[in-house]
Amino acid sequence: MDTSVKRLDNLNIRLESVANNLQSSSGKTGTSHKNSSNEHVDNLPVLRDYNAIINDSLASFVTHSRKIGGEVSIMIDHVARLFVAQQEFLRQAIQTKKPANNQQIAEFVKPQSNEIETIAAFTNKNRKSILFNHLSSISEGIPALGWILISPTPAPYIKEMLDAAQFYTNRVLKDFKEKDPIHVEWVKQWIKILNELHAYVKQYHTTGLAWGTYNQRDSSAFVRSAQPPSAPTCSFSNLQIIDSSSRTGVMHSINSLGTTATSHLKKVPDELKVSKNPHLKEQPIERSNKFQTNVSNNSSNSTVNPPKLALEGNKWIVEYYSNRADLKITETSMRHTVYIYKCSNTTITIQGKVNSIVLDQCTKVGIQFTSVVSLIEFINCRGMKAQVLENVPTVQIEKTDGCHIYLSKSSLSTEFITSKSSEMTINVPCGDGEYKEYPIPEQFKTYLQGGKQLCTVPNESSGV
Repeated sequence: MDTSVKRLDNLNIRLESVANNLQSSSGKTGTSHKNSSNEHVDNLPVLRDYNAIINDSLASFVTHSRKIGGEVSIMIDHVARLFVAQQEFLRQAIQTKKPANNQQIAEFVKPQSNEIETIAAFTNKNRKSILFNHLSSISEGIPALGWILISPTPAPYIKEMLDAAQFYTNRVLKDFKEKDPIHVEWVKQWIKILNELHAYVKQYHTTGLAWGTYNQRDSSAFVRSAQPPSAPTCSFSNLQIIDSSSRTGVMHSINSLGTTATSHLKKVPDELKVSKNPHLKEQPIERSNKFQTNVSNNSSNSTVNPPKLALEGNKWIVEYYSNRADLKITETSMRHTVYIYKCSNTTITIQGKVNSIVLDQCTKVGIQFTSVVSLIEFINCRGMKAQVLENVPTVQIEKTDGCHIYLSKSSLSTEFITSKSSEMTINVPCGDGEYKEYPIPEQFKTYLQGGKQLCTVPNESSGV
């Protein structure tokens, strides 16, 4: 990995030259003619503007990532190579008729899919890093480069990935805004890159990748020239170019290029569509369990993670439990935080007062806790139930579908912060063990009052 980092130390010097090195092979004639042709093509606006993103915004982002160091400086190597791979892909695509054979397209995007897999796996591997929010900012936004397989609305897809990234960039700002301006600038540069990519695609690839807009040639030549000699060998049975209503399938399609696929993609049903299931936006990290940063080319088996319940420093870790009804944390302190990750069909009891509780990517988990100092937070969960016995100042619900909170008589002043979530209820005790249910609004109406002040109220049609 250190070698990879050194390899990009000179990234500030016109990164498109790296793309030429990637596709060069030993002893081929006509190199000067090819370079001349590439230079001519690069002067086209459709490539010139993409190159500008790499040479300006990405180069600056690399510099700031190096300053932050740690895992971020390693991650940026893969980000840069992904952009360079897409740069070369675009150079070839605009000169090539769209292939009728989906297997050819699979070959085209293979270098990009390899980097996307590695980025997701690296983030998942470093969940305990102090820079995890930085890594997640990248891994949640990087699927935006899958726009090449989106039709007919690739630009809105990029916007969705930008929104997903901002969930974590906001956390970076919260942690470092008053501490280190480098981290603040790092966030600005990443958001700038995604915004510029959105504007670029909206201008040049409005309804999908603009194949063959310059000097069309046979697509078989594309496969030969677009594939770097050093790229790992892998097979893929079928790749579907899918519409924008099936965006979750896009990144699954790209990622599956790095494995030996055993089945092709099907038409995405409603229950798997992002538009109908907001929690699916978190899939990039979840999928990364299938890939490790350093796997052999012929390895395609996903890893099975063992369940874990342990206190590490002041942090309780509860992860990968399934179908358990008796998990208990009894030795607690006000300094302790509790992090519950990827548990399902499980009941957890936390006795005593802890600092905070976070449930991340959990499904059908019930949690009962005595009291927390700050908050309990649900991130990208489904079918959750939580009961507080004493006090909880704040309940925060993000990207969660189905979350039912049962308050105690002493916690009626609890504040609720929600975003991108659905089917949320607050259950208030009314005596004899009974509760009265209050749904949290999901739909709002905003209007100008007096032409000067914005007012937002729950929409009556939401049933509230």
